[in-house]
Amino acid sequence: MLPTPVNYAIYPSVVPADTVVEMIVVPCEKSFLLFPDVTYTLTLIPVNGDEDWYHDPHNHTLLTARAEDGVLRFTYTFPGEQEHVILLAREGEKPLAELSVYSLYPDLLALRPLKGDFHAHSYRSDGKRDPSALAGHFREQGYDFFALTDHNRFYPGAEIDETYAGVKMGFARVTGEEVHAPESVLHIIHVGGKASVAGRYVTDLETYEKEVADCAARVPADVPEVYRDRYARAMWTTEQIHAVGGLAIYPHPYWRPGKSRAFHAQDDFARLMLKSGMFDAYELVGGMGQEGINRSIALWAELRAEGVNIPVVGSSDVHGINKAPTFPALYTVCFAATNDNAAIIEAVRTGMSVAVEMTGTDYTCEKRCYGSLRLVGYAHFLLRRYFPQLQRICQGEGVAMRAYAMGEADAALVELQAEQAENFYLRFFGRLAPVLPDAAMREQVARWREIQKAGPGGKGSLVPGTSMQL
Repeated sequence: MLPTPVNYAIYPSVVPADTVVEMIVVPCEKSFLLFPDVTYTLTLIPVNGDEDWYHDPHNHTLLTARAEDGVLRFTYTFPGEQEHVILLAREGEKPLAELSVYSLYPDLLALRPLKGDFHAHSYRSDGKRDPSALAGHFREQGYDFFALTDHNRFYPGAEIDETYAGVKMGFARVTGEEVHAPESVLHIIHVGGKASVAGRYVTDLETYEKEVADCAARVPADVPEVYRDRYARAMWTTEQIHAVGGLAIYPHPYWRPGKSRAFHAQDDFARLMLKSGMFDAYELVGGMGQEGINRSIALWAELRAEGVNIPVVGSSDVHGINKAPTFPALYTVCFAATNDNAAIIEAVRTGMSVAVEMTGTDYTCEKRCYGSLRLVGYAHFLLRRYFPQLQRICQGEGVAMRAYAMGEADAALVELQAEQAENFYLRFFGRLAPVLPDAAMREQVARWREIQKAGPGGKGSLVPGTSMQL
């Protein structure tokens, strides 16, 4: 997708609700430095504000300000937790730009939004990409983290850690594996744990069967006979995942494996699993085709109506990234204290995540978010205003990561790119002051504006006082 350039940005773009905040509108390109002798108006519109009649919207606030040093400063108290549209204009003229700010209550404001994937495969099982290169491909698409979940293999993630050891990246790896317990119909995603679960039955099948027999004795009496054995094997897997500190994710129930025409899990069994309490999260959108995703969402809606409130994630289940319909179309946005394995797992465990599904082409792309209303509203703002800009910066880091892995670039190149991405995050959320036009830039722009004023009239000029219009 081509970048979408904008003329102005506003910082911070995420602010504390019901608190006086100093805001600053800055130009994104030199030609758009704001004029010191012009009065600007700011129309502030709360997106979740109450309008009693749409033909006469009036729940707006109008501010005026004069720019200094090429930027515009103002203070405002943004009410409630919601998005606010800000229309920037010269007094009496049409808007120059539409900006957005999101105000949050303290608990969510303290958390960092992260884009990630909990289900991906590499060349170490049945995927097509090298593990270290795959990490670079994810970062290039603007991901903050991913879990490499190769089939029955926990160890390939360590190859990524070894490759980038000592390099200060903006990208985190979540530990993981896809567990296929013997004689179990289910594949279960294990992420975040400190050791392999699959390794236990790969190296000691006899002990595995004994432990499954112990689980079978604890299967609830109301589980139908036809499901009791597979229930016990799922119980063994999830208990082992929890024992090593991991998160157990129920994946792709409506996947049709191999040449099978049947779904991975029959409706009644999928419902039984998700109501069992064994699983920490549900892979709501994943590698199961659009029909499968639609059925998955319908199942989730019915379970919620029954009082089952399981956290959801979105994952690509990517094997080969070339023309993959799920990558980077299906992913998770979670809200964590920090971008690391433990904090990410805790965010999902406590329901601070939404599953995201992108549909359409680059120019007709729609993003569908699933989760709590509060998080979905915030996530949509981030998917429009934050993550696309972050992805443009992360592209360089992802390319540099892959070059570093092959000895074609120094660690310093990766680290500089990571620093740029981190600084953007800090500025967007008001944790770092934006870079402002310095005196030399302001002088250069003023000089070229004077040259432009002396030029011919007609279309093209953006300078006030000429026959053309900004």
